[in-house]
Order: sequence, then structure tokens, then C-alpha cells
Amino acid sequence: MKSCIKIENGNPTLYVDGAPVPAIAYTTYFQERNRYEDFINAGYRIFFVNVSLTAKPFNSARTGFTSFNVGAFEDPDNPDYSELEDYVHEILAKCPDAMIVPRIYVGMPSWWCDSHPEETVLTPKGGNKEMLFSEGYRRDGAELLARMVRHIRKAPYAPSVMGWQICGGQTQEWFHPDHFGSLCPAAEKYFRAWVKEKYGIDNAVLPTREELKGDGEKIVCEDENAKRYYEFCNDGVAKTMNHFAKRLKEETNFEQVVGTFYGYCMDFVCPLSGSQGLRFLLDSPYFDYFCAPSSYKKTRRLGIDWKDQFPVDAIKHHGKLPFVECDIRTYLTTSIQDARPGRYPEDIYAQKSTEGAPTLWEGPPTPELSREALRKSFCHQIARSSAIWWFDMWGGWYNDPLLMADLENMRKIYLQNCPFGPSVVGSEVVFFADERAYEHFHAGIPASGSFARSHIEMGRIGAPYDVHMVEDAADVLPKYKAAIFASPLPSEMGKKTVELCRKLNIPFLQADLEHCILKYDEIRAFLEGAGVHLYVEGKDVIYAGNGYVGIHAATEGEKVIKLPARWKVTPVFGSTLSECVTDQITLHLDQFETALFAVSAPENK
Repeated sequence: MKSCIKIENGNPTLYVDGAPVPAIAYTTYFQERNRYEDFINAGYRIFFVNVSLTAKPFNSARTGFTSFNVGAFEDPDNPDYSELEDYVHEILAKCPDAMIVPRIYVGMPSWWCDSHPEETVLTPKGGNKEMLFSEGYRRDGAELLARMVRHIRKAPYAPSVMGWQICGGQTQEWFHPDHFGSLCPAAEKYFRAWVKEKYGIDNAVLPTREELKGDGEKIVCEDENAKRYYEFCNDGVAKTMNHFAKRLKEETNFEQVVGTFYGYCMDFVCPLSGSQGLRFLLDSPYFDYFCAPSSYKKTRRLGIDWKDQFPVDAIKHHGKLPFVECDIRTYLTTSIQDARPGRYPEDIYAQKSTEGAPTLWEGPPTPELSREALRKSFCHQIARSSAIWWFDMWGGWYNDPLLMADLENMRKIYLQNCPFGPSVVGSEVVFFADERAYEHFHAGIPASGSFARSHIEMGRIGAPYDVHMVEDAADVLPKYKAAIFASPLPSEMGKKTVELCRKLNIPFLQADLEHCILKYDEIRAFLEGAGVHLYVEGKDVIYAGNGYVGIHAATEGEKVIKLPARWKVTPVFGSTLSECVTDQITLHLDQFETALFAVSAPENK
């Protein structure tokens, strides 16, 4: 297969063999508990299949968890591709026209880590793991990746392979494997060379952990050497990823899409994570799509928006496809220990805390509320024209006819709208990501999480908003009525963007060190003053964009959605209203119910 991303009506669109394909997929970690057949029967054709170069854990910083049973190159002379191929064959036996995307974890095997201690960092739960900016890792990791890709491309199932995803680091998401910037004595030579090249300074020394973390009292990091390390440990990750993607593109003759997890600057903002180098990769010709899970903040409770962890509109602005991992918990989500009895210690991914409170790993209590969780996630993604894969993490989470009926319907909605057409719905507000701002904060202090908390507030303001990076402000600002800056201490580019707002006379709301978190009431008041159209009163979640308007009810009652103009309104799900032309949608919703409407200009207009 040949695949690429093309821009259609302003939306990045997946094309396979010259035709647009609805980018909605399925995958699971525990493939022995897969529900491939359910999703095949529901019309799904894209399947991500996991494979790893190593059997070492990929959650090396916190739990020691890995889902893999096999590391393909644990014996470099006798590669074992069985974990990938068994499931590829299972899918193709049930669905010969399936499109397979190998999701390859480029972690180094034990023998490599043991023989290259100067290229590794000691982790809390995984022994020595590769430093993500290591030249040895780039060189040898690329070779192992190329060996795997060559094998797959020569295999009998090669014609069914549609694209690729490369993963690495902590939790496969390119976080440093120690979750602390790979800070260790072996990192000094790389840091020193980088500082010399970037700043012309000789003999740079590594900052200490205390210099990076601060004393817990001081918010702002004033140590220039520490700030350089923050920059270095993100820049190094991005360059390694780009190196691997380039090699993969070359191995596939630039004929198939390549993607990766990255760019969590809207959520996980610790500068030592390694995830703050997205702006570099957005210009890369070697990546076609970027991936991130829906935000896990507030344990994915119902009644709030599950925001994006990466800046979706910035990704689209650069011609890349945002591919969101929707690992939505349901009433069928069991503990990991029940999913694989005897495999994992009891303290890994507990469903309830020691106090008995629910955690991120517990789904809604009923099938009906589980369906609403799927619906609210779908509304968010289709309103933003993002691609989706349903991540059935431990397997069996969606094994219910009620849930599968909705998942089948969602796939049909994508199919009917592929490629997405012009939309009457647009955003009047831009919310700016400022990934370089985090270099100003000590790692792990509470203020570094203020940006994400302001972002949560945005989900209930009653209006759609776009998310761009400050580096793109000159291109995008003129089309908005209002701008919001949630970083309490902006980067230099962030400061220039604020000045651009002043120059263009665009109202803006800005956080600062004395006022770190922007709250609902002040955001609503600001938007009203800026003349932004607000769709609802109260704190119900509104999804609006890409030809759709949706609502997720934070409370039970009558809901009034005020449209910006008279539109043709067609119920999609969650409502018994009839199709009509109106500027107001009135309906009753129980708490946590979700409704979606297609909207368009009236035909006689």
C-alpha cells in the first residue's frame, strides 16, 4: 500500500492508494484478549499492532510495566517477530482487506544496554535504559529498526501494511526513561557538546538534581545552566525521533505514512520529560502524523471535557494529522491483574486508591454511562477533525453490543464525511501553547501545572477554541476575536505574540505569576467582552467545529444551544429532535448524556 496525508478543505486527510480513508482504528496491548472480530464486523479496517525490539519494561520510571511477551532482538542473531506476526495473521484471516500499522517500540535490548553503559541511564524500575539523546542509541537503534522494517516489507503480509508508528522511551511516548531528563554522568559529554554548538560555551557541567528541581519554594528557575539542560534534553529527544523517522522513510521509499507519540505541551509540562520539542518536528518531512492520548487530568471523570494533550490546530496547520488515542475506560475495564492473572504485582495500576477512591483505571459503573464516555470522546475528536484509534488497553473493554453499536455508528459517521467538507462552524478564540515557557520553571513545582489547569477550564466556557503554538502566531492570529495565554511566565516568543495581539488590536487574557490559573468566570467574562459567541450558559461541555455541534451535560436539565446563525441542524445521536433550520437547539439531557448534531448552511440560503 501507498499512503500519505493530503489537505482537503483545510483538514489533513489520510489517503491510501490514492483514495481518502476514514482514519479511525483499533488496537490493544493484551492481544490475547483482543476484540478484532467485533471491530471488523463493525466495519473497522485500520489496526495498530504492537511490537518491541526489547523485552525490557517501557514504564521504567514508575512501575516496571511492559505489555510485551517478546523482544524481537533479545537474541540479535535469531530475531523473533512472532508477537507481531501472530496477530497480523489473525487479523488478516478474519479481514483480508485490513490495513496494518506496526507500532514499533524502539527500546534497546538487554545485551545492548549491558554492553553500552556509557549510553545508558539508571532508571527506578527498569535497570539501565538508553539515553534518548545518545549517539549510540541513534545509530544502533536505527539499525535494529531498519532490520525489522526490512523483514516486514519482505513478509507475505507486506501488502497489508499501510503505515508505521515509532515509539520510544518511558511508556512508549518519548519521555526520558528516568523521567528526569536522562540526567547522569554519562550525559555530560552530550550536554557539553550541545552547549558548545548552541551557545559557544566550553566545558559545560551538568546541573545537579537540586538545581533542576529547586528547593520547592522558588517558582522561577534563574540558573542559566539548568535552563540550558531543560532545552537540551527536549531538543535531543526530538532530534533522535527525527533520525529514526528519516531512516524509516528511506526504508519505505517515502511511500508510507510515519507517525509517533509526541508534543504533550498542553498537559504534561515537566521540562525534564523530553516532550517539549514539537515545534522542531512539525517542520520535519519525515513525520506525517502525531499521536497523544486524551488528557488523563481529573481521572477522566464525566461532566468535563477530556482535552487534547497536544496542540491539535498547530499540528494541522503544519499539514500533519493529529491521531488521538482514545483509551476510554468502561464498566468492563478490569484491573490489569485480572486481565493477566499472576503477571503483574498488585501495586501496578490499581483501580482504587488505598483510601478506596476511584483512580484513572476505573471506568463508569454502567453500560449506559460507558456509552456516554465513548460518545463524549467521539464528539471532541470529530469536532476537531482528529483521527481516532480506540485503545482497548487490557482487552475486552468494549465487549458489549450496546457499546459496539455506537462504535460501529461512529465509524460510519467518519466514512460518510471522509474527506471532511467545508464547515460553517469556526472558532473565534485561540488558546496558545508555549512549549519553551517551561524552561523558566523548576521541574515539578505546582506552578508548572497551572497551564493544564487553565486548559481544563477552557473545556466548559461554552465556546469552541483552537490551540496553536506561539511560533505560528503571525500566521493564525488575524482570524480570531480573542487570544488566551495560560503560561504564567511566557517564553520570548510568547512575549512577542502578546505584543502582536496589541498591534492587531486583538483582546487577550494572560496568566502571570501572581495569577497562575485562569478560572471559568473570568474567561467567560473576557470572552463576552471580546464579542465571542457563547453557545450555552453554565458549564456544559460544547463541541463545535468541522460541521458539527455537540454537547455533554455536566448537569441534568433543559439545554439551550444558541447557534451563531440559522443553520440546518440534523441530529446524529443522543437526541430525538427532528431535522430543522434554526438558530437555537433546545433539548433535555440527563447528567452526563451527550448529543451530537450535524450543522450546515440552509440549502435555500
